[in-house]
Amino acid sequence: MWEIFKEPNKRSKYVKKIVQMLNDSETLYYLNMATDKRNRYDREAMTDLFFFKTKILIVMITLIALLNKLGLPDIIKWYHNGGEFPIKSAFLVGLSFVIIIIHILKLDDYCINNLIYNNEMNKKKKKTNEFINTIKKDPKNISYAFLRSTVKEAFSKVIESLERMNFEMCQKYMSTEFYDGLRSQCKRYSFENIGRIIEELEFIEAEPVGLIHHHDSYKDIVWFVIKYNAKDYVVDETDGEILFGNNKVKEFEQYWKFQKAEENTWLLSDVVAKGERDIKKCFNIVEEF
Repeated sequence: MWEIFKEPNKRSKYVKKIVQMLNDSETLYYLNMATDKRNRYDREAMTDLFFFKTKILIVMITLIALLNKLGLPDIIKWYHNGGEFPIKSAFLVGLSFVIIIIHILKLDDYCINNLIYNNEMNKKKKKTNEFINTIKKDPKNISYAFLRSTVKEAFSKVIESLERMNFEMCQKYMSTEFYDGLRSQCKRYSFENIGRIIEELEFIEAEPVGLIHHHDSYKDIVWFVIKYNAKDYVVDETDGEILFGNNKVKEFEQYWKFQKAEENTWLLSDVVAKGERDIKKCFNIVEEF
């Protein structure tokens, strides 16, 4: 929700002053403390990442060595003795250089991480949807029939409130604690003659990816992955200069937490940006009796 404030327009003559005001804010200090705790990797995750990277490196070295062994001798022979150019061997050597460049630029990390993330999220979406479809057959869980419509309605109101930097219009969709937190954030990011603009909004999906189900109470929690496209930026209203974000359409992906407040009522209680949660550990199906 506040990601664009991490993207200041460095060319703006106003941004340095605003960023300094934010850095001097006591709220930012506590926010950074909370963010550091969220992003801190535990020892187990770091160990898994180390061994995964090591395996990838071994495979890369083996593949490059094999390609060069198959191709280099023919190229060296052609270089010294002449004759017909070994196209196949040159292709194999060229392929090894391409692999090295891709690894240096870390494009392989990006692709692998995306594949792993998308695969994990698809599994969680499928399992959570199947579980919801099962439990909502019970009359006690009739609230799940209204869950998706509540999520979409809340999304629409929250985005509208973000642009106005005023969340009173969507207070009924939020828990008291979350609403109070958003009001504090609004005060922190509100400056004179500065406005937030959200344009060309396109809702992509809202799918459940994790759930805590209580069999004898109304305290169920459901995490949704929310995706949407939009232009989201902050401008100086006196001259229209962009201060934060940019006026290009980009995809946003966030995790929204909805908690059952009453029998048929769901309230938004947290919003987390992509990357601020370990999806393997945080988004699961839990039943509590």
